[in-house]
Parts: sequence; structure tokens; C-alpha cells
Amino acid sequence: MTTTIGSLPALTAAFFKRAAQDEELSERMSFADTVVHIHFTDLEGVNACTVWLDRTPIGAEVGAIGQAEVELFATGQVWMDLFVGKGQLPISIVRGDVSYSGPVRKFLRVVPLLSSFDFEMFKASQPMTGGAVRSPAS
Repeated sequence: MTTTIGSLPALTAAFFKRAAQDEELSERMSFADTVVHIHFTDLEGVNACTVWLDRTPIGAEVGAIGQAEVELFATGQVWMDLFVGKGQLPISIVRGDVSYSGPVRKFLRVVPLLSSFDFEMFKASQPMTGGAVRSPAS
């Protein structure tokens, strides 16, 4: 199975929904007590995923739904590299590959918990193929 860049918001929401099914992981992730919008900056149309880390179980949906305390912005390829373990979110923020607004430390505090979860849904999705990509000039 291959993933188009355009399917990343849905795949990301599905990942967090699966994490919500693990009672212990979901409870620990909820300690972030925040809502996060993950934006895929090179997509047209629906280009975000909302993750609710302010409840147990945690939740996720495709789209930038409601207000989020933390907003993260990166291209689909940057997110995919992070999801398959080719990078780390804090380093990507320092490098400028991922930008943010809000108290990102609340999210970063619980990100290491995800390392115990199964990222195979992303790894099985390699290689990425093109999708509805917005040109850098837009």
C-alpha cells in the first residue's frame, strides 16, 4: 500500500484514534491537557488533523476543528519522516522544519509516549506518492 500526501491527515487521525484504544497510553497522553492542530502545509483542501489530548480517551478527527491551543505546521514529507522515525519533533522544530504556535511544550511532553505505540500504519505506507500538492509560491 502506498500513501498519497493528501491521505496524511486521515492517516494521522486514524493513528491517534488507535492510540486512544490503548487505555493506559490514552490516559497518559491526556496529561498534555491540550488540543493540537497538525497542519500539512503543502496540501490543498482538508490539510489538518485535530488531536484532543484534553480528555480520556484522547480523540482525533480530520480537519482543523474548533480552537486549538497548539498549532503545528510542516509539509507532508516532514510529517511522514517524523512518523516513520527518520527524525524527532523537537529537532525538527529547532531546525525550522516544523513551526508552531502556542505552548508546544505541552505536546512535546507526551510525544515520547508515542514511541511505545505501533507506527506500522505509516511504515507500511511508504513510499509516498504525489497528491494534491500546493505549489510553494501559493
